[in-house]
Amino acid sequence: MTNISKTEPQGGGKHQLHNVRFYTIKPRGIVSLAYSKVSKCLALSRETPILEMWNLEHTPYLDRVIHLSPDSPVESLAWAGSRLFSVDLTGKLIEWDLANLKPRYEHSPTGNALWSLDVNPAETEIAVGSEEGHINILSIENDEITYKSLFNKQKGRVLCIKFDKSGTKLVTGTEGCVRIWNVLKGTTLHTMTLSAKDVIVWSLQFLSDNTIIAGDSAGFITVWNAENATQIDSTRVLDKNVFALAVNEKEDRLICSGMEPPLIRIFSKTQIKREESTSERWIKFLQRDAHKYYVKSLLVIDDHTISGGLDGILTITSSVRTHANFSQHAPFLKGSVASLATSKKLLLLRYPNSLHLWRLGSAVPREEEKSKLWAQPLGHSEELLLEQPPQKLLQLNVKELNFIQAAAISPDANWICYSTLKELRLNVLRSDPLKVERLEEDLPEELRPASHIIFTEQGNLVLLDPQNNHLNWFNLKDDQVIFQKSIDLSDHCKGVISHLVVSSCGGYIVAATSERTISVWRLHGKQYKHLLNLPRHRAGTTALSMHEDFPRVVVAYANGQLVEYDLIDRKFTCETDEYLIPDTKLHCISGISLDPSNPDIFMAHTENNLYVLERNQHLESKEPVITSKSKKLSNGKRSSLARNSQGLSLKSQLPRQHLVHVSRLSPNELVNVSISTNNLLAPLPKPFQRKKFGCA
Repeated sequence: MTNISKTEPQGGGKHQLHNVRFYTIKPRGIVSLAYSKVSKCLALSRETPILEMWNLEHTPYLDRVIHLSPDSPVESLAWAGSRLFSVDLTGKLIEWDLANLKPRYEHSPTGNALWSLDVNPAETEIAVGSEEGHINILSIENDEITYKSLFNKQKGRVLCIKFDKSGTKLVTGTEGCVRIWNVLKGTTLHTMTLSAKDVIVWSLQFLSDNTIIAGDSAGFITVWNAENATQIDSTRVLDKNVFALAVNEKEDRLICSGMEPPLIRIFSKTQIKREESTSERWIKFLQRDAHKYYVKSLLVIDDHTISGGLDGILTITSSVRTHANFSQHAPFLKGSVASLATSKKLLLLRYPNSLHLWRLGSAVPREEEKSKLWAQPLGHSEELLLEQPPQKLLQLNVKELNFIQAAAISPDANWICYSTLKELRLNVLRSDPLKVERLEEDLPEELRPASHIIFTEQGNLVLLDPQNNHLNWFNLKDDQVIFQKSIDLSDHCKGVISHLVVSSCGGYIVAATSERTISVWRLHGKQYKHLLNLPRHRAGTTALSMHEDFPRVVVAYANGQLVEYDLIDRKFTCETDEYLIPDTKLHCISGISLDPSNPDIFMAHTENNLYVLERNQHLESKEPVITSKSKKLSNGKRSSLARNSQGLSLKSQLPRQHLVHVSRLSPNELVNVSISTNNLLAPLPKPFQRKKFGCA
């Protein structure tokens, strides 16, 4: 544990922080990346059967997750406007319904494994390459997927495929050669062989000047003229396997990466003059050492390079020399990964296929601290000796093909509830001796799989059904589960509910969706009514919290803003500027913890830091700031009234590594759960080691 200082008007300011560093999830490698300019959404597939949607309009954050069928991870992704397509090794081409997180259309072009796909520039056709060498062209016009043509079969699997800018030509890569096809006729125009038959073409780019660029397993980038299939240039950029190629929109930057070494190398298109002739060549321009393990996929968005590979860490680097911004996003699970039983200091950790219950440690008491105040400067921290180390009490496992989407332990440590994608299980936790008993008989039919699980202080269990956005309430007493009511949130929450908060008094429900809607309901016993919707913000919601003793909601947005909204007076009582915390330009605020004894203290955390902020006191708290009828935040401009409102000032920060959870254990104790990079990468083989100049 760590002792940290915190600003307190009364002079306290001393907190104990439990640093939980034994939470480690296995890395889930990134296989494919695809970006939509229309929706500013990054689609990402992993080695596990999952699709992730990252919002890149402001600071990147994980917006939605689609869980796939077991043993069907996506091999390649492509966008057509705001329509997302994928292919996998089970032979399915799928268009995804991103609003309901499920397949919209499914098609099996050949019945064989599908390795690659691409959408033509007009976004009217999609090309799919298969295991047996078949190339299918399908029409995606009229919001449908219809079969159009089948090319002559080629030898070997089609590992990569690209349309030219006109959509009339197609280039494919396979073992030993690159082929150019006539899209209308389905016949081969040219076949370009590589230096050796066993060299595999992993990646392709087809530029607007009729240039084809290929990356292969020998570490070479080869450039051809597509008109006459002549080789222009060939350069060895890696020792082995150029898995990924990308070009910027102007096509004057070429980015490549792969296996050995896993460097991101950037080349610039440069004019070379020799005597009276002038030619264009790709010259090495920049290099980024951002990965320890091989890179499988690359994208260029404006001046940023987005990359991912075996380690599963989504990495964003700058592709220009003037900026060296660098951010990494670990493969966290969507939703809360930790739950606390505050009465007994128990911590429940959620893994993809298991739950681990721990008893937190306790520090050695220091007698001299009882008689004196904390005299250290703001932000100071020191390590404390442990009297009792953390102890793992039990582990609950589910079948490997199941995925635990939500889990929680009750505040009194009597109940553990968790939900997979197909079923929900409610367990009674016995303390003497320690054991878990699953309830299986006389359960209400409303106990269905839930995306959010909340235990209230009043002894209720609250479950959100993601199929219909109904919030089901149950009373737990003497090992009995009694259904109380169901609250329909769907009228005001049309999309996927990403954040859900029930006030400590049980009188308010606050829900935020991926569509940037934040709705509030008021509860009166079994009766409920919709109270209001917060003004729609131009950035997505990344964190949501509520004061314990005040009906005020605190929201963090993807543009780094923090706001506080009073539900009684229906006005904003606190608002910060965008990116008040500099780190939020790279990592969004992913959690907010409020102090029940001091409503002027806000604790927010990103993936890299834990921050303490304090409300500025230059205005009285009752001064009106912005009413719900005034100018909305979505217009991106701040009125003079907003500029004069109460804001927050940053008081201290505590660096962390891949911080995933922060919550309050007691009035002067906090728990943070983090994952160290070394622990995250420990299951992987030893990374590639290369000699550097001047080193042995």
